[in-house]
Amino acid sequence: MKSLIVLFAAGMMLMTGCSDKKPANKEIITTDYEAPKPKSTPISMSSLTDRKMVEWVGGKNYEVIVTRMAIDSLPKVIDEIGQKYVDNVVKVKIVRSDSTSFFERSYSKSAFVELLDEDYRQHALLEGIRFLKAEDDVLTFVAWFNYPEAGDDEDQKLRITINRMGDDKILRYSENDRDDLEQRDQQE
Repeated sequence: MKSLIVLFAAGMMLMTGCSDKKPANKEIITTDYEAPKPKSTPISMSSLTDRKMVEWVGGKNYEVIVTRMAIDSLPKVIDEIGQKYVDNVVKVKIVRSDSTSFFERSYSKSAFVELLDEDYRQHALLEGIRFLKAEDDVLTFVAWFNYPEAGDDEDQKLRITINRMGDDKILRYSENDRDDLEQRDQQE
């Protein structure tokens, strides 16, 4: 019986000793990861102006002018690596066909705080405001907020309406707004 156990053990050692498997490489290769360092000066978005002629109340033409500007005096937005970004102000101006001003207001993120999620209040930029449509006696715009250097899927949108009396309201963005925005993008 002892010889059977010894013979079995010897056979097992032969089988494991003669296998084609190479011993696992136990070397661990690491590289030093250096996190990106923030730039010493805050990063700003470029200024831009968008102009659009629209037919509105009574079939009259109005020019909608939307201008985005980075404003150094606003509180800075700071990302996860400590990079500072300059937030924006967006000015919406509506001019009648006789060149008189119908509406003019500058919007900063503070105009939207009641409807923004807390995280967006702290860490997102006001990226822009875009004219959406003229319908009945209301002009509709979309304001959008995004984290610096983030993709479009992380943005939060809000709706701005301006009525024929020049009163503006800020509201939650809806599915209908999304559909209208997609339709407008296809037309451009």
